[in-house]
Amino acid sequence: MKNKKYFYICSMKKSCFLVFALLLLSVSCEKERRAFLLTLDDTIERKADFDIVHEHLQDSLRSVLSAATTDSARWEASYNLEKIFFYHDVDSCYGYIRKMLQLQGKDPRRRGISGACYANILYKMDSLSRALSVLEKTDTSALRGTDFRTYGFAGYHIYRKLMPEDQSYSQKYRELTDKWWRGDSTNVECTYYHIERMRLDSLPVAGIGLLEKCTLSSPNDTAKFYYFLAKEHLNDANQAKAMECFATSAIYDLRVSAKAYNALYELARILFRRGDIRRADRYMRMTLEDAYSSHYALRYNDIIASEFEIMNVLRKEDEQKKWTYLITTLSVALMLLVAVVLLFRLAKYSSWLSTSRSKLNEVSNIKDSFLANYMEKCVDYLNKVDEYRSSLRHTLKQDGPDAVRAMLRKPSFAGGEFNELLTSLDSTFLGIFPDFVDKVNEHMQEGYKLEQSTKGTMSTELRILALIKMGISKRQKIAKILNMSVTTVYSYHCNLQKHSIHPGANFDRVIASL
Repeated sequence: MKNKKYFYICSMKKSCFLVFALLLLSVSCEKERRAFLLTLDDTIERKADFDIVHEHLQDSLRSVLSAATTDSARWEASYNLEKIFFYHDVDSCYGYIRKMLQLQGKDPRRRGISGACYANILYKMDSLSRALSVLEKTDTSALRGTDFRTYGFAGYHIYRKLMPEDQSYSQKYRELTDKWWRGDSTNVECTYYHIERMRLDSLPVAGIGLLEKCTLSSPNDTAKFYYFLAKEHLNDANQAKAMECFATSAIYDLRVSAKAYNALYELARILFRRGDIRRADRYMRMTLEDAYSSHYALRYNDIIASEFEIMNVLRKEDEQKKWTYLITTLSVALMLLVAVVLLFRLAKYSSWLSTSRSKLNEVSNIKDSFLANYMEKCVDYLNKVDEYRSSLRHTLKQDGPDAVRAMLRKPSFAGGEFNELLTSLDSTFLGIFPDFVDKVNEHMQEGYKLEQSTKGTMSTELRILALIKMGISKRQKIAKILNMSVTTVYSYHCNLQKHSIHPGANFDRVIASL
């Protein structure tokens, strides 16, 4: 039996330890999963520093443009400025592309890149028809390798946008992506578009594996790599990994001071769906602000729609919080009111208790005083009775029965003893309540004030009222104590009540409360 009990206790301990360990592990994993969001938040806090670095780069490249002495050098400087403004400021980028178009001359490479950049920026400015027109007029015969990327990027987006409306662009889209893949298969953008092209034709493809083989030559490439990797993880229903990749992509976007980006927007949408509304709202607001500051017109509608969706949820949450606060406030107010009422009743009860205790002490003092006086009188009376019996025996022995009969015919000593008892009652009562007579007179009509015949003694009326004060209100008991008839007591009481300022039935209660 003891072994079973010991085994049970050990099993319980092991179970508790296992649950505790699993809890710690889950908390640790959650912290680890959320670490990338903290890193992103820290990067956002340093956003101004990255913008300053980008401004220095702009100034440096502008200086190169100003110092250039040939159209070819000025075109190259404008092209470099176009690259850094493409994700930073659409209007500035457009200005440098116009300069590239002016400086391109007859060089087929410069003309092809300038046309591709122009089509690209028109697409970002949400001018699709103009972008298509420029794209189709662009001569790409001189574009090889990395020079083809801008054209491939523009063509991919323009044809993908037009495909639902006109299926003829579907073939152009396939030809473009195939051509780009054959000439630039290590580029991360080209690789992702090739993956999409394979999926469009329902061909099997290991997207993540292909992306991991890409060459990342710049922070911009790294930002794109993690963005496309996140899209692949979403395709594999791995939302947690996708969130981490979107956050990493957003961190690289912020470090290169990009304003037109997708990663933070996609992360905000996932966080919104997962219930992290406040963080999603913060990220989405930042995405919208940067889209406006970069004049990225193509993204306005999507971002604003998402922000409105988040704002509606936040508004409902705020309304619920307001109702919660209101209910809480009313509950607290009600509880305070109940507390005040209870305190008031407690104070009232305490006062009543104090008064009752005072009355009990008063009654106790009366009881003690009268008990002591009663015992003293009883002892005196018994002694006197004993002395009287002794005197009767002595007279009977000395003078005979006639002398005893003569003694018995004399007035009894009890009459004198009763008067002494009343006098003792007066002195004891007035000793406890010295202001009793004055208090009684406060409740009597003018002309009917009661007076003490001798100091320390009370009249019959006052003795009746004193007994009522002591709690003896029945007429029979009062008559018995004062050795008078009930009729006499009733007559005195009626007279007192009639001439008091309380002629009703509450006269006795007033006297008892004095």
